[in-house]
Amino acid sequence: MSNRRPSPDWLALSSPGHNRPLVPRVERRARHVRAVAAKVESDVGLPFEELYKPTRAGLGFTLVDRDVARRSAWALVGEWLVAASVQAPCASDGLSAAHEWFWRGSDRALGAVPEVRMSIDVEALELRALLPYLLDPMAAATRRDVLNANSTPHERRVRKATGVYYTPGDVAHLMVERVASRRTSLATDLWLDPAHGSGVFLRAVFCALGGRPDALDRIYGVDVDPIAAETASFVLTAESIANDPDGDRPWEVWHRVRRNLATGDALLIDPAPLTDAPTSLIDEMARSLDGNPLGSVRPWRLDSVFPETNASGFACIVANPPYAPLQRNAATHHISDLHPVAGPTVSADISPVFVELCTNLLPREGALAIVLPLSAVSSTRSPFPQLREYLAGQPGRLELLSFDRVPDALFGDDIKTRNSIVHLDRSAPSDITVSPLYRWTSRRRSSALGEAPIVSIAGIAEVPEVIPKIGSSWERELLLACQGHGRYLAHLTLSQRLSPLDNTGGALTGGDQLDLLALAPTAYNFLGVVRDPFRAVIDGHDSQNKFSILRYASEREASAAYALLSSRLAFWLWHVTGDGFHVTGALARRLPVPWREQERVERLADLGEQLWKDALQRPLISKNRGRTTVAYPPERDTQLVDEIDAVMEEVVGVPYGAQLAAWHEQLIVVDSDSERRNLIRRTKQ
Repeated sequence: MSNRRPSPDWLALSSPGHNRPLVPRVERRARHVRAVAAKVESDVGLPFEELYKPTRAGLGFTLVDRDVARRSAWALVGEWLVAASVQAPCASDGLSAAHEWFWRGSDRALGAVPEVRMSIDVEALELRALLPYLLDPMAAATRRDVLNANSTPHERRVRKATGVYYTPGDVAHLMVERVASRRTSLATDLWLDPAHGSGVFLRAVFCALGGRPDALDRIYGVDVDPIAAETASFVLTAESIANDPDGDRPWEVWHRVRRNLATGDALLIDPAPLTDAPTSLIDEMARSLDGNPLGSVRPWRLDSVFPETNASGFACIVANPPYAPLQRNAATHHISDLHPVAGPTVSADISPVFVELCTNLLPREGALAIVLPLSAVSSTRSPFPQLREYLAGQPGRLELLSFDRVPDALFGDDIKTRNSIVHLDRSAPSDITVSPLYRWTSRRRSSALGEAPIVSIAGIAEVPEVIPKIGSSWERELLLACQGHGRYLAHLTLSQRLSPLDNTGGALTGGDQLDLLALAPTAYNFLGVVRDPFRAVIDGHDSQNKFSILRYASEREASAAYALLSSRLAFWLWHVTGDGFHVTGALARRLPVPWREQERVERLADLGEQLWKDALQRPLISKNRGRTTVAYPPERDTQLVDEIDAVMEEVVGVPYGAQLAAWHEQLIVVDSDSERRNLIRRTKQ
């Protein structure tokens, strides 16, 4: 069943667009917001607890003296932003007038508010669209911000250490819609975001549920930052008032939202069904919490904080968890015990623990969507292979979408990350589906984001240890043919070692080692294969990055191996089985070779020698941080590459040539308005 809904009015304005990255648009206004908050902080006297303490006990609400002024200042700024975003006339009169408007009809004491005016140069709709980002007290602190002196290196280090970045509105909308569009029980489902931040996903859920006031009662969140529950409440308050201007008063809406947001460490949530937990343990957890999940370093239960969720649980879960190291403290061993798949080995990235948490919280017919680093589908480091095995064993349909980092990235041009979106629907028949490692330009983003092709990989060897990133039936057929061939480049290779290309490496000295070739450690639009490693040094290569130095039994076999690695088949295999950047020895174990077919080996050797002579005429020279990298792109001679792939078609028994050539052309051109040379310039070597 598909439940199609119109896109929310804030969608385009809260997302990156062509020549319109998100972070600079936010930061132009957010600097003013942070400056006003800092100014007000020194001169505010709100009865914060009386005004903003949630009406439900046990949500982890705490307030220490040193935080009162800061949280009061941000609450005043939040009230003004709500007023301005819904075009309340009081906004032009400043913070004090907005404060009175927000609390009209309340019998609470309002306290002393400084007469400070705010002015943000956007229309009300764009202000509402950007509200979750404007209410983030931390500077965006991208590399571009630091270079432009809009942020300090310290702010960038803090942002990276916490692993929290802006989730664009279109990403949140895509993920929520992927969950909501197949729900037959959407009218009653309860939703959870266990790392809700300033409310980007909560807002998308609210709109997916129709934007009615009663939808607020079915949206829940958890975040470890005490201020997050307050800022997210302002975001949903603005959205609710915009949808229903004649509804409840602002403070009533705010408190309705706030009572469903808990402050605490989500990684300490005990996901075990209530009936499975011993009564003594439940009592012990209740005593240790004392109504305060934030202060606990021991496991706690969502149904002890939100008792009304005990019967049904959370049918839908969406999240963008932090991409940050696990902070070692008194709670660490509890996290490992609660999450046996990801917990014991996670160190550099806690996002796998969130995945395990979300799946454990999900009921039998539930669905989730989580955005993660691409490591979730590509990394061979623990705990990611274990996590993929765990996810593949879940009942239902598992969907793994993969997104490249350039030309444009999932989080926009400002935050160059490779990402994946994990979608699990337990109400669907069992299957594992994937997308290609998807690319687009900012010009195509609005149409491309939801159009990634999907194909089933059930029954393919190495799954789920290796997740092939493919998007068509012919790619599936070609991958199966390669896996079934039985003889690979690794069988032809006598030895392999790592070394920088220089004139001091023994085997590389003098340029007479013609049984060698070198393979660059990273790639983008082509594999960096060098038939004569010493020639690259002569042409100026002095990068200290270590190449894979491959040795063969003869010069002819080395030339044949060069042809194989220059084929589109090799590039495709690397691209669909790796992470789109690093080149590892796994490629040699997957690339078929015409084992003991001397005629084909000789043909490949002839083509390899000719291709190398042509490539030498057009080296690609780039400089980075004082080092020079020299590469020889084989794809520039398409006729010879076509001939190499024609030989490989015979080897694997699948006529892939035309389809793979079209695939490669589409991959490096990305859209009709792009030019190949612009993308080749971005090649990473």
